[in-house]
Amino acid sequence: MTPKRSDQTPAAETAPPKVEAWAVNKVFGQGEAAVQAVSDVELTLEPGTTTALVGPSGCGKSTLLRMIAGLETPTSGAIRIGGEEPHVVARGGKLSVAFQDPSLLPWRTAASNVALARRLAGLPKDPEKVQKLLSLVGLDGFENKRPAELSGGMRQRCAIARCLATGARLLLLDEPFGAVDEMTRRRLNLELPRVWEGQGTTTLLVTHSVTEAVLLSDRVIVMSHRPARISADIAINVERPRRASHLTSPEFLALVTQINAALGIVDEPAA
Repeated sequence: MTPKRSDQTPAAETAPPKVEAWAVNKVFGQGEAAVQAVSDVELTLEPGTTTALVGPSGCGKSTLLRMIAGLETPTSGAIRIGGEEPHVVARGGKLSVAFQDPSLLPWRTAASNVALARRLAGLPKDPEKVQKLLSLVGLDGFENKRPAELSGGMRQRCAIARCLATGARLLLLDEPFGAVDEMTRRRLNLELPRVWEGQGTTTLLVTHSVTEAVLLSDRVIVMSHRPARISADIAINVERPRRASHLTSPEFLALVTQINAALGIVDEPAA
């Protein structure tokens, strides 16, 4: 049965979409071997916002993201993106996904990897847009370099540019900075949100880092142990743009402590 929705009309292509999930469940396998990964998730992502999902390893965060991306189908319940089913949105190039592994084609240059996203989405060539995106993510001068000639951080920047190449208004990020060193990760945390915010996207981020979740998002959803349920929904009221100085501010540290408590991570009292 199709659930009632707040908006039956697909969002305008130029507008960031609202993402809605109703009573979403995901079970892998059957019978005694069945494993429930996600249980009765009700979630709304408001247009143009950035939401972070945090939770224990293996709890089902990535499974939920993959269902929103149309890469997995809910066992029950429904997901709509601007009133459309995820696979329809994905087929139209209106959403993009970035994983921990940038998955750039090694024989293509940075510019060619970004341009490929447009070709696969059935969009016309636009070298000017490709160049603009590479400039936005700080890859000026590296357009003709292949992935092996780029650092880990540069490859991830290229992957983000590729995500934005189709004009997608929904950006799904699954541990996108997990494979880079801590210094590069922090730099990307500070620089790249300005890129996708400037593009006007609704963004969902899966991360194991509570600090990263607070730094990047407008809202943090805390997931329980598997099967994933929403155990806390915390607004991040820290001014933008976020800067390195925010990391040590009392309000930032209080939010980190609140999320850690929701995750069951509590500092031991001093002896």
